[in-house]
Amino acid sequence: MGLQIYSSTIDMPRAAALGEVLAAVPADRVCGVVVCGTSEEVEYHDLLGQVKAVVYRELGRRVPVTLIPQRLLPTGGLAVEIYALDGDEAIRFGEHEGVCYGIAEGGEMLFVEGIPAADFAASVAQQSGEVFAKLDALLAKHGFAVDDIVRQWNYIGSIVSYKGSKQNYQEFNDARSAYYAKGQWQNGYPAATGIGAEGEGIIVGGIAFKCEGCIFPIDNPLQVAAHVYSKRVLVDDDANAVKSTPKFERAKLIERAGGACCFVSGTAAIRGEESVDASSAAMQTVRTIENIEYLVSKENLVRFGCKPYELKYVRLHVFVKEAEDYDAVREVVEKAYPHIPVVYSIADVCRQELLVEIEGILIA
Repeated sequence: MGLQIYSSTIDMPRAAALGEVLAAVPADRVCGVVVCGTSEEVEYHDLLGQVKAVVYRELGRRVPVTLIPQRLLPTGGLAVEIYALDGDEAIRFGEHEGVCYGIAEGGEMLFVEGIPAADFAASVAQQSGEVFAKLDALLAKHGFAVDDIVRQWNYIGSIVSYKGSKQNYQEFNDARSAYYAKGQWQNGYPAATGIGAEGEGIIVGGIAFKCEGCIFPIDNPLQVAAHVYSKRVLVDDDANAVKSTPKFERAKLIERAGGACCFVSGTAAIRGEESVDASSAAMQTVRTIENIEYLVSKENLVRFGCKPYELKYVRLHVFVKEAEDYDAVREVVEKAYPHIPVVYSIADVCRQELLVEIEGILIA
C-alpha cells in the first residue's frame, strides 16, 4: 500500500483556495481528502457539504472526504491532506448509504471517509451505533470484516464531558467494543486516534486492508497496551459500571512489496498506563515524542516481527488542548521533526490532564 500525502494549509476564501490545492495533485491517484477546520457561521453538516462540492468539482468524481471539526492553529483556516496511491493500481469509487469510499483495484484496500452521525444532539451511544452500522454495512458490501480495519480515526465531540452519568469517551469506547466483538482480531486491533472535536458529534472513518502475513500490530514496551488498561484509569461516575477499554494498537505496520506503511496511533504522555508531566504541555510533548520514537525504532519493529525498517515520517498531526500552549508545543515538535509536514489543531485529549496528542504516518 504505497501512500503519498499532500499537505497544505489555506486561509479564506475557502472554496477558491481548496480548489487550488486539489488542482496541484494527480487527480487520478487520489483516494481520499481530509480537511481540518471549523466555521462559526456554518453548521458542520452544511460545511461538509460545501467542502465535498468543491472536492467533487475539482477532481471530477465523488471521492471520500473527511471534515475534522477542530480549529486550526495558530490562526484558523483549513488544513488539507490529500491521500494518493502511488504505482499503477486503479481506484474505484462508490457510495453506500450516503458514505463515500474508494477501493483499490485488487480489492485489498478500502478507504472510508469520516462518517458523521446524522443528529449530533443524540446520545453518544445512539450516534456511535448509527456510525458503526454504516461502517459495517460498507465493509460487508465489499467483502471486508470489522477486523480488517487497520487504521481508524474517531472524532468525539466534547470527549471528556458527560451526557448523563457517563463520560462521552467511555460511552464511545463501550459502543466500539460492542461492535468489535464481531471480529477475531488475529492481526491486532486497528491503529486509532480517539480525540476531541468541536460540538457534540461522533465522526468515524478509516482504512481496511486484507493481506495474509503482511499486517503487524506494534506495541510499545514503554506503555501498557490501551486495550488492557486497568479499570482504575477508565472513567465512569458509577464505580460498579462495566467499562470497556479503548480497543486500538499503538501502531499498525502494513508490509508491501518493496516497502511498508506504518500508522502511528494518537499518542500522548502516558508511561505504563499513567499520565505524566501533567503541568507542562512542553514536557508532555517531549514524552510523547519519546514514546513515538521508541515505538517505531528498528529495535521495536523487530520485537514485533517486522523487518528493521528505516521508517520516514510523511505527516504528523498534533492536537493541542489549550491554544496558549501552541508555541511551546510547536518549538518541541519542530526541534524533533524540522522537515516534516505538521498540522496543529485544538482538541481535548481523552484524559483531563493530557494536554497534547500526536499521530503520524511513516513509510519505508
